[in-house]
Amino acid sequence: MSKVTKLQRDTKRSASSVREPGCAPSDLPAIPLDVSERLSPVVLNIYSEGDFHRADMRSIAKEAGMSFNTIYRYFGDKESLLFWFINDWFRELYPHAVAPLVGCQSIREGMQDSLRRHFEFYERHPKVGRIVFLTVPLERWMRDATYHQHDVMQIFLKSISDGQARGEVRSDISPLSILDAFAGILNRTFVMWEYRRRKYSLVGKTEEIFSIIWGGIGSRPASVET
Repeated sequence: MSKVTKLQRDTKRSASSVREPGCAPSDLPAIPLDVSERLSPVVLNIYSEGDFHRADMRSIAKEAGMSFNTIYRYFGDKESLLFWFINDWFRELYPHAVAPLVGCQSIREGMQDSLRRHFEFYERHPKVGRIVFLTVPLERWMRDATYHQHDVMQIFLKSISDGQARGEVRSDISPLSILDAFAGILNRTFVMWEYRRRKYSLVGKTEEIFSIIWGGIGSRPASVET
């Protein structure tokens, strides 16, 4: 198994030593901390380096040195297992990546800083990016509670709406469409970074990529008739 970069998380254990779900709805199961910590690097490697459909829970259990029954008891199937861990890995990304948007006075600066923080995360943890953007069964994930990240999306949408109210952002485009464009360009930038074998810094692309985004959504000065 190849070496992975350990994601930084809050390592404080509760009295019951369980890992509560991160940004997703509260009905997700709490997993014992020792179980999640043993499984996390195994799940990260297996799902980022191979075909999702070829992965199986018995192989994951063997790699993690635990019984199949233990994994099955907490997750039920390999899809739920993966979705739970995506949400867990996102603990390092959110809310950090959207913090610049909270109460920001310049939507341009806030969005650019948010984009940079996303790139920083995926450059540190490209295997998470491979899973999220390349190997996850997207149609199935979209039906899972972990996909929506409702609180994060609301921060984005509110900051965009506030930017429109201040005249910084075009008001003829809905906040949802602006968010979709931001997410779509982020997705494509990571995918092509992978395709090009990470030959350049993802973070180093921030200003160039954001200039494309802002060129489409930034408000234009009123034309002066002569």
